[in-house]
Amino acid sequence: MALKEILVHLDHTPGCHARLDVAISLAHKHQAHLTGLYATESTYHSPYRPNASPEVKTETLFHERAARAGVAAVWLSGTAEESLVEVSERVILQAYYADLVVVGQTEISSGHPFNPEQVALGSGRPVLIVPNKGEFKTVGERIMVAWRRGKASSRAVNDALPLLKLARQVNVVRVNPQGGDFENDVVNLQTYLERHGIHSLADKLRSDDIRVGDLLLNQACDLGADLVVMGIFPSGRIGTAGSGPVARYFLEHMTIPVLMSG
Repeated sequence: MALKEILVHLDHTPGCHARLDVAISLAHKHQAHLTGLYATESTYHSPYRPNASPEVKTETLFHERAARAGVAAVWLSGTAEESLVEVSERVILQAYYADLVVVGQTEISSGHPFNPEQVALGSGRPVLIVPNKGEFKTVGERIMVAWRRGKASSRAVNDALPLLKLARQVNVVRVNPQGGDFENDVVNLQTYLERHGIHSLADKLRSDDIRVGDLLLNQACDLGADLVVMGIFPSGRIGTAGSGPVARYFLEHMTIPVLMSG
């Protein structure tokens, strides 16, 4: 699969500019079309409703940066009816028509908390989540795959193939493998990647007394990764739309972008 349509969720939160830069960079690199969806909470969900000025400024920035990068782009703004739908749901509705969705990390302090987990679990599309703090000059040159045998990890790797093929370095990380899992499982994954022309290195990690999320974050830092690929598993709790504890912890403490599929 090639990346031909990228959707980026935009708003007026502090991390919006970095998120836009990442989306434009990927669209340029993959010669993809870019759609910018501006969506914020309405008065139906929040006591505060921004005036049109933040949207106008964001739209102007979107078109200026896309044009400068030579990226074909279109701007979408929600209708009055759509404003009554939660932001995550509005992103999901548009995500159905994209190859990749770029969103931001949850920004609790903004007063408009956005749930990237809900988008990853509900859209059926790979979701690239960009931290709200920091600048990311490269995304996808050095990729760490957090592998856990199962549907979610398998789908995440498959969804990430267009990015993995262009990466200069790929590391497959397996935490707490049991018995022959590492050799039988990770080696099979490496063979699969080789079939796609992707060379990878493998790392076996033991969490012991360390939280798995911290172990993965530390490993990504040690490898100099600029992107993590991982599956997102539902929490399993009835009536919730959240992820399992590892993905949740990772999303709360992430310092580099992460691509998730569920």
